[in-house]
Order: sequence, then C-alpha cells, then structure tokens
Amino acid sequence: MSIPFNATLSGTFSSDGVSKLITVPSDIVKFEVFNETQFGSAAAATPMIQASWIKDLPVAGAYLGAKTNGAATIAITQMITADGFTLIDPTSVAPGAAVATTAVTAANPAVASTASTTGLIAGSTVVRMINVAAMQQISGMDFTVGTIVANTSFQLKFLDASGFAAAGTTGFYRILPSLGPYYPKRRFITKISKAASAVITMSVVHQFTVGQLVRIYVPSAFGMTQMNGQQATITAISVANNTITVDIDSTAFTTFAFPTSAVAATGVTFAQVVPIGEAATSPYQNLLDDATVNQSAYQMSIGSSVVGGNADVIRWIAYRAVSQ
Repeated sequence: MSIPFNATLSGTFSSDGVSKLITVPSDIVKFEVFNETQFGSAAAATPMIQASWIKDLPVAGAYLGAKTNGAATIAITQMITADGFTLIDPTSVAPGAAVATTAVTAANPAVASTASTTGLIAGSTVVRMINVAAMQQISGMDFTVGTIVANTSFQLKFLDASGFAAAGTTGFYRILPSLGPYYPKRRFITKISKAASAVITMSVVHQFTVGQLVRIYVPSAFGMTQMNGQQATITAISVANNTITVDIDSTAFTTFAFPTSAVAATGVTFAQVVPIGEAATSPYQNLLDDATVNQSAYQMSIGSSVVGGNADVIRWIAYRAVSQ
C-alpha cells in the first residue's frame, strides 16, 4: 500500500507578525500552517487563515487561504510568489546570483535600495554586500536583512552607518543560503562600545550564549586596537540588538570605527568575534565543544505573508513522503 503523505512533525507558536524558522525533516515534501486564532473570526478581513507549501514550489511561494469579509469562511485562495515559504538547505553553500543595488544609506540602520527583493525574508535572510561604491567598508561583509519594502529596499538590520563619511551608491548583494553547519559561527563586528563591560554588536544574528569564551579580533583599520586578540567571557546577550557583553573594560580604549571607503578599497580584514570554547566547568571537559558542535538542520522559513498577525496562535505541520 502506498501512503502519499505522512505527518512527521507538528507544533504551534505565537506569531509576532514577522518571519519564523521551523526545523523540518530533510525529506520534507509538504508544509502547512493554520491560524487557530482566526478560525471562525467575524472580522472584516484577517491575515492568513491557512497556507501550504509543496516541494518544488518557487522560493518564497505559497498557496494562501485568507478572508476578505465578515463571514467565518475562507473567501479567497491564491498562489503567492513573495514572503511565503522557503526551505533552507544547510548543505547548500553557493551564494545566490548578484543582484544590483542603487544606494545604501548612511543611517542607523543602513538601508539598501534595489529593484529586486525576491527571496529576501526579514529577520532570517543573510546577504553579502558586494562592491558598494562610496561605501567599500561594507563590501564583502554579511548582514542579516531587516525590514523589506518589496522590490524597493531592505535594511542591513544591525549596521549603524550614521557615522560613515558618505552614503553608498551602486553595488550588488548576494543571498547566502547557508553559513556553515557548525555552532556557533564567527561573526563580523559592526560596533564596540567604550564601557566597563564592552558591548559588541555583530552584523549577522549570533548564537552565542552567556558563559562562552570568545576571542576578539580588531585590525588596526577599525581603530580599537587594544581589543585585538583579547580573550573574553560573555556575560550578557541582547537578542533584539544582536549584541554580547563581555568582561573587558574598554573605557580607555580608542574608539571603534569603520575605515573610510578609500582605505577599505585597498583591502582590509573585518573585525570579528570567534568562538574558542565554553566557560570552564567542573569536572573539566573539552573546552572546544562550543566551537565544534554540528547543529546543521533543514529549516522552513515562514514568511510575513503566511505567518499570521501579531499574537495569533499558528499550528504548523510538516510532512514527508513514505511508502509501505
């Protein structure tokens, strides 16, 4: 007997209205979400009621069921091609094609202008900026994407470029499908505070935890050379700001700052945080564990068009094909 679909995983989450990542089987063939909060709603219109993904659907596509009137029924079912579902394959390492940008603002956060935002998902997509004219100090650096205006612009979420000498003009970005399987990864630094306990901001969402040991590298082009090579223990983290606080007093250090575009164009190494192990424990264990754990997993990105409204309870179901 053949069984076309077999539900293997399911769960719920409370939506905050932005994209969500769910770990799924590597041989997933179907994925569905249901908005349990909005079932039976008499509101004139609601966000997604139910949506589904089938293997080989275009990236960020979905079959979407919503309602546009006060009846407690789905009034419209459509196929969408943006802000839907995207399966993230951790074994895929080739960056996407280069997509042209026309400007990058010298603001906090910086915003890149482009005619195509296809495949970008706020909060989860990572892009690499390429050859950004007048803002070469970010060329080659990876950034988590923030707010997206479809086919107009996207934020470089954790980049404060307000102190840069000039805005960027023409350039490119490439989507990175995977940042490698090992946890935690090195992270590029965009800011370091001068404080009794230094606060370090990174360009891509980090996975560091309190108590981990890291080494901090700050090349001379970035100013705060006293921090270069320092080993530190993480004492606090901020998910919202993508920062770690470390046990280093940087009050008297020189100011951290990106080099000028002209200096960067000659070639620089980025400042970065590199994991070197977990905090010492008793009995003593392998202190490199945190730098060598393979946490590779397939994930389904649930985009803003199919994630429901703020505080909606979303039921998700992942399916795989089986036969018996």
